[in-house]
Amino acid sequence: MIIFVVILLFPSCAKNQKQINIAIIGKVNDSYWNDVRLGAESAGKKLNVNVKFYAPPKEDPAWQIRKLQEVIAESVDGVAIASSDPKTIEPIMVNIVQSNVPCIAIDRDVAKGRHIYIGTGNYYTGQQAGELMAEILEYSGNIVIITDPSVPDYIQRVQGFKDIINDHKEIKIISVVDIKNNKIESLFDANNASLNIKGVFCVSDEIGVATAKVIKKANKMNQTKVVCIGESSEIIDAVKGNIIQIAISKGPFRLGYSCILVLYDMAKVGISNTLAILPKSEIIDPGVIVVTPSNIDEYREQLLRLGVKPRF
Repeated sequence: MIIFVVILLFPSCAKNQKQINIAIIGKVNDSYWNDVRLGAESAGKKLNVNVKFYAPPKEDPAWQIRKLQEVIAESVDGVAIASSDPKTIEPIMVNIVQSNVPCIAIDRDVAKGRHIYIGTGNYYTGQQAGELMAEILEYSGNIVIITDPSVPDYIQRVQGFKDIINDHKEIKIISVVDIKNNKIESLFDANNASLNIKGVFCVSDEIGVATAKVIKKANKMNQTKVVCIGESSEIIDAVKGNIIQIAISKGPFRLGYSCILVLYDMAKVGISNTLAILPKSEIIDPGVIVVTPSNIDEYREQLLRLGVKPRF
C-alpha cells in the first residue's frame, strides 16, 4: 500500500517526458526471476520506464559485480540488485549511493549499500513454512527437510523452519537431505517404511518439483504432506493435484513491480522526498502468498489482475 501511495503523492504525466532508464540485476535466470522481470516490465510500461533486466545463468557474484559496473557506466537513472554475495558487492553499492544514484536492494539486503530494501527475508519465509507444516500435520509426525546446503538463501529458510518446528514436541525432524548427494526416492521406498514420514519441507521450486514426482510415483500422495517454497507453474500444478499441499510464494511479480515504482519516484522527485514517506526502517516487506488446493482459482485471478498470464 505504501508503494502505491508514493505514486499518488507524486503524480506525473509519464507521457511526453524524458524516459527513465532503470536496471535490475537478478540472482539467476530461472522461473522466479523471470516473474520478477515480468513485474518490472509491467510497471515500466505504465510509467514509460525503460527497464533493463539482467540475470546470470547460475548464481555468480563476480558476474553481478561486472554487470553492476557496466550499467552504472551507462548512466542509468536507478538500479536494483538482488545480491548473491552482499559482502563483495557492498563497496560498489556504497559508491552508487554516495553518487546520489537511486539504488535499492531486493530479495537479499545489503544494509550499507542501498537506499531501501524490498523483499521478504528467507528466514521469515522458512518460519511461515514451519507454522503451516505444523498446522497441516495437526502438530505431530516425522518430517524430512530436502535442501541444498550450498545455497545461502536455503540455509536461512531451513533455520527459520527448524526454529518453529522445534517448538512442537510431537513433531520430529528425522532427516535433512542434501538434494545433490542423496536420492530422495530412497526416502519413500519399502525399505524405509519404518521412517513413517508424514511431512516434507522443500526449500525451492526445483526441489519441490523433484519431490512431487517421487511422491506421485511412490503413491504416497495421501500419506505425506508437502510444504514448498516456490511458485513455478510446475509447483502450482502439483498443488492443484494435491501432491503438494502448500506452496509459499514470495511474490516475484509484485517484487519486480514494486522496485520500479520506488526507483521511478526516486528518479522523478528525489531520493530524500521518496524516503520521507516510506518506512523509517528503510525496509518494505511484501510478505508471502500461500497457495493451497482450495484457493488456486483465487490465486489465478490475482495473477490475471496483475497482468500475469498463469502457466497452470
